[in-house]
Amino acid sequence: MATLPETELTYPLHLVHQDRPDFVLHMPEREIGIELTEAVPENHVRKSLLRQRGLGPNVHLLQRHLPGESRRSTAMLEDEIINDIASGPWVGNEVEVEWANVMLHCSEAKVVAINKPGFVNHHENWLLIYDNWPLPGVHHEEAASIFETLCKPEGILRIFNRIFVLDSKCLCEIGSGIKIHTVEDPSAGA
Repeated sequence: MATLPETELTYPLHLVHQDRPDFVLHMPEREIGIELTEAVPENHVRKSLLRQRGLGPNVHLLQRHLPGESRRSTAMLEDEIINDIASGPWVGNEVEVEWANVMLHCSEAKVVAINKPGFVNHHENWLLIYDNWPLPGVHHEEAASIFETLCKPEGILRIFNRIFVLDSKCLCEIGSGIKIHTVEDPSAGA
C-alpha cells in the first residue's frame, strides 16, 4: 500500500483479512475487495527446497516454466538440479509475453474462484498478484501492455476493476490504462 499514490487512499482506512475476498479495504467513501494470489511455479519451489537441503551447485541456470505445468516427480526434479541444463534462450520480447501469459493464467484462476458461491463482490474488486515467477529482466511496461490486451477478450477487467502485479522492484497497475509504480522500501526512511 505504501507504493500506491496517496490520492488512491483516503484516511482513516482499515484493512480486514477475511475469506472471499481475501481482504476488504474500508475507507470513508468506498470499500474495495482484494483477492490475492502468487505467481510461482510449483516445480520451481520444490527445486528450491531441494537446493536448500544441499542438492546441486550453489549457482544454477534459470529454467523456464509454463503456467499450469504438471507436477514433476522428486526424482525428475533431482535429476534436473544435478544436470543443471539451461532452458532455451528468451528471444525478442518472449520474456514479456511469457510474463503476460503467466499473469493471465493467475487471473483466470481467480475469476473461477470469485464466481463460486459465497464470494462477496464489492463496489470495487482488485486482484493483487505477487510475482515470484523466475524470468530474466522483464520490461514491465511492455509486459503489462501485453497482459492488458490478453485480459480484454476474457473480460477479466470487467470482473476486477484493477489488477496489480507486485515484485520486489515495481507494482504494475492494470485497469483504466497501465501505471508502473516503483516499490517503496519501507526501511529506507528508518
